[in-house]
Amino acid sequence: MSAIDAHFLPYLTSEQIADLPHREHGVVILPIASTEQHGPHLPVYTDTLILHEVLERTLAHLPADFPAWVLPTLAYGKSNEHAGFPGTLTLTSETLIRVLKDIGDSATHSGFRRLAILNTHGGNTEIVDFVIRDIRQQTGMLVFALHLYLRIALPSAGLTDAERTYGIHAGDVETSILLRCRPDLVRTERAPSSIPTQLQQMHYPPFMGPLTFAWLMRDLSATGVLGDATQATPEKGERFLNDAALQTADLLRAIVTFHFADDV
Repeated sequence: MSAIDAHFLPYLTSEQIADLPHREHGVVILPIASTEQHGPHLPVYTDTLILHEVLERTLAHLPADFPAWVLPTLAYGKSNEHAGFPGTLTLTSETLIRVLKDIGDSATHSGFRRLAILNTHGGNTEIVDFVIRDIRQQTGMLVFALHLYLRIALPSAGLTDAERTYGIHAGDVETSILLRCRPDLVRTERAPSSIPTQLQQMHYPPFMGPLTFAWLMRDLSATGVLGDATQATPEKGERFLNDAALQTADLLRAIVTFHFADDV
């Protein structure tokens, strides 16, 4: 049995869920990713595959009786930045907001008091960050946002300066991870190096820094890739996966003991 299977809430009956120990202190994990283009060399399921691999490794680092229960993965996110590329299946912002709130509401009616949204898609980040406060206000739950490779386990070692700044999609990091966990799905002969010169000449990258502006992937890259996938190796992928799993396990330990004064 995989570590995810051992913690997978839908494998239980309603009666078993009602009888779960530590429901008030344990955490329900909602994995959320995307189904979207990842260039000519990676599958559109890349973000979701990475999420499952990190979560499997994370749970394997925790005791078998650790009070965490995994919900089915939401494999669709807000991916309209990749609109126009075949294989991109996106929710609108309004739909994703409603879905997250409804899941939070359902979890609290099942007796759970802690919810962690585990995210691997950059396009979901802002929505998840403000929705967790809404769920907190509406349900009283303790709600947490965990953004893998965006705020948790930020990759740096082995990456060029340009990759650390601009390599946000289907570049060295994601390609290295897929080479480690699903090499059968990587078309290495099609892996591009795609950091447009004009992007590097900008004083303000569009996804960080003091000047933020709206962008679509087709504004930045004809290949759908931002990064140098030709530099990817499975060894780097193993390091990125291991770092994320260890840090996420530490955060889950903190979540099950976290409380505000009024929540004791």
